[in-house]
Amino acid sequence: MLTFYLVRHGAKEAVPFDPPLTKIGLKQAQITASHLQNIPFKEILSSPKLRARQTAELFAKAQAIPISIDDRLIERLEWENNESFDEFINEWNKTDLERTYKPKKGVSSKTNGAQMKKILDELAEKHSEGNVLIISHGGTIGDLLRDIFTEKAIDHVVEPMSGARYIDLLECSITVIQKDGSYKLIKTGDISHFSIPLI
Repeated sequence: MLTFYLVRHGAKEAVPFDPPLTKIGLKQAQITASHLQNIPFKEILSSPKLRARQTAELFAKAQAIPISIDDRLIERLEWENNESFDEFINEWNKTDLERTYKPKKGVSSKTNGAQMKKILDELAEKHSEGNVLIISHGGTIGDLLRDIFTEKAIDHVVEPMSGARYIDLLECSITVIQKDGSYKLIKTGDISHFSIPLI
């Protein structure tokens, strides 16, 4: 049996394009890496975005495992320098409301989830058992879950203004999926490793 540990990066600076982790984000990542340090990972994969790489580096340091960067782990779209945050959120919500909607920049929620599922399928062909750690983004992990499992099987949050439905995965939350023939969701967005809220 192969077990995937999907970790969202830590809290990031509220700036566009490619923000780094905040001090709290670094602390979240350190605590999460410590929490998982006794799990022997065969591989660590990360999104190329700075906030994900900074998070992954703490896990890699704890286990002396190299990080593999995979562009398919990025978000479906990013807040860019030439647009307001409101413009970005409006476009993001459209992709949540209609999973096949392709934003002006980036990919649809459906495409994003399919890209990440392909990574899991490739890893399952490579490893018949063991553990793999993937550091990615809340939207991307959510898109994967919506692709693999039924919408009814996953708790959603509804954005009150737009009505967009999404899976609320907090910073450095841990989602666990097992592959033993089929995919099985073990836990979603677990933050029980934080003794106090880190916000």
